[in-house]
Amino acid sequence: MLALLLAPVSAQEMLPATLNVFGGPGGVGMYLVANNGMTVYAFKRVGLGVSNCVDNCAAARPPYTVESADGLTLGEGIPGEIGTAARADGSLQVTYNGMPLYFWQNDAAPGDVTGHNFRTVWLVVPPADVYAQNTAEHGIVLVGANGFTLYTLSADSPNASVCADQCAANWPPVTVEDPNALVTATNLPGIFSTFERADGTIQVAYNGAPLYYFVNDAARGHDRPSCAGCVVRRKAVMCP
Repeated sequence: MLALLLAPVSAQEMLPATLNVFGGPGGVGMYLVANNGMTVYAFKRVGLGVSNCVDNCAAARPPYTVESADGLTLGEGIPGEIGTAARADGSLQVTYNGMPLYFWQNDAAPGDVTGHNFRTVWLVVPPADVYAQNTAEHGIVLVGANGFTLYTLSADSPNASVCADQCAANWPPVTVEDPNALVTATNLPGIFSTFERADGTIQVAYNGAPLYYFVNDAARGHDRPSCAGCVVRRKAVMCP
């Protein structure tokens, strides 16, 4: 356990909301829990900020809701951002990097993960450097710790980047401080690796392809960047 967990309370009493980390090596690894210690889940088939689990779905998977977006916090060392999304009933649902979060009715105690991999679409949420998200334009793509779409460069070689200087300013490499601490979301296909760039930083690669952000992506979910006069061609990284 990497953060102090508070005594269990109801979802309505959890104000302001805090996301902490639970778990470790083995099992499902590290995953996020609410400040009542209960595991939170995400539905991988919906887009960022979209909460369409209602009625019977919401009865089985209660949304993690708050009365106000003020005071939301992430536990120490958790990458990304915590926020809220408005539901159809007007309530505010807590999000992690744009992903609406839910509880699971059959979890009985803090740290339970009985809802993980339910029908392969309900998953625990790791404090990941890379995970998958659904986008309107290209379906499921890889996104970074901040929730923004990741891209590859066709001119790169396996585990080697030719993007430096102005290129790297336009297409910031996805980097980590510790290559042994790279965390990817559960159930992602393919192989993730790291390599050292010329400047000494450690860049993340997917199936050998170095990964980048795009500086002109203004919001999460952008997956078709347009840049008049761009020298390099980029593409959203699709999950097989």
